[in-house]
Amino acid sequence: MITLLAAAPALKSLREALWDEKRESAAILLCVPVPLRRSGGWRLILKEAHVAPESAYEERTAVSARLRPEFGLPLEKKARQQGWSLAYVHTHLHDPATFSAIDNAAEGPLREYAANRSPDVPHLAVLFSPTSVTARGLGTSTSVRVVELGSNVTVLSEPPGGESTKERYDRQIRAFGSEGQRHLEQVSVAVVGLGGAGSLVTQQLAHLGVRNFLLIDRDRIEATNLNRTVGATPSDIGEPKVCVAERLIHAIAPDTRVQSLNTDVLEQGVGRQAAEADVIFCCTDSHASRHLLNQLSYQYLVPLIDIGVAINAGDERLVQFAGHVKALAPGLPCLWCTESLDSRQVREEMMSPEHRQADPYFASGTGGPQPAVISINSTVSSLAVTMFLSMIAGVPAPARYVIYDGNRSRVNAVAANRNPDCNFCSENSTALGGDAYPLPERRRVAG
Repeated sequence: MITLLAAAPALKSLREALWDEKRESAAILLCVPVPLRRSGGWRLILKEAHVAPESAYEERTAVSARLRPEFGLPLEKKARQQGWSLAYVHTHLHDPATFSAIDNAAEGPLREYAANRSPDVPHLAVLFSPTSVTARGLGTSTSVRVVELGSNVTVLSEPPGGESTKERYDRQIRAFGSEGQRHLEQVSVAVVGLGGAGSLVTQQLAHLGVRNFLLIDRDRIEATNLNRTVGATPSDIGEPKVCVAERLIHAIAPDTRVQSLNTDVLEQGVGRQAAEADVIFCCTDSHASRHLLNQLSYQYLVPLIDIGVAINAGDERLVQFAGHVKALAPGLPCLWCTESLDSRQVREEMMSPEHRQADPYFASGTGGPQPAVISINSTVSSLAVTMFLSMIAGVPAPARYVIYDGNRSRVNAVAANRNPDCNFCSENSTALGGDAYPLPERRRVAG
């Protein structure tokens, strides 16, 4: 499958810039191609949109829009030099957005031309009508998924999918509709960290009908995990946490596709695999792994939900417990903007044990085990899954940064500002870069 991804409100703005009530309009999009190694498909991240000015048209009527070659040539040259994909856009004045026989005839030569200019990446045709949009492989009948990402994941167009098991999900469909359920069943989710929070998130997603999982965790079940890791039993001690989570998913929904990686997300190539998910849940308290996933989210345009739980039990009579759930997506501030990461901890955790031991500026060790209680984990995890439902299925819960104050039994929405000069989520950063920038990975000692 090919998916065209755009950071909101890029496609809305493009429609407004294109629209003419009496004549067709055209534009050319430059997109960063990201090959999907797991599925063999592609994601094309919208990088630049160029709407044709009046002077660029060779012909422009109510049924035709033909551009002069000199408008497209510099854009096609840039695409070839950068290794980017081209998307040729035009409008129809009437609904629905359906490619015409004229479009079919025009795209054949254009497909051959684009393939000769940039042969190793896919190219698209995109069509806007008054209320809809559709896309396909240029000069082909291959449908393309079109998604705009911001506070919500808005699917503007997608190939026909299979019917959901309506009886099984009847009560959910009554809550947020059959379209929301279909989106849940088509989305792929990566869960990083399968401990107290991650196991609960995974269980709830499986019950909701998510059918495609990537699970990442290097740890194995220990006796102290049994009080909070859902699905784990005493006989699982020594088993990888991802294996326990995979077994739990299949017990709930046997036909679910699950890929389990018993490794650290910081290891070479693992983050790139997570970047192929549609949504990521970050259920790890490691600052280094959260830094990696933060960069990945904006760079590959993958929405991420960051989960944190904290219990301060210095005095058992004054136990404090709290948590947070924060979404990362275009237009929302990243973890560095909200000062949620510590650069010193990131640096130390990124090191191999050998490098950390040799570095005179850092002391080894990260402190003792932290308190953990399943009910508190459950509360925060449920907040995270509900935020996911809002982003994917349209559940009316617009907050994208919430703080749980357990002692006061409160959940509050929090406002945060983006840093316009941020290295990860601003316009002049690694955002939307795809494979153009390396992801941070743990350094290894040669040999």
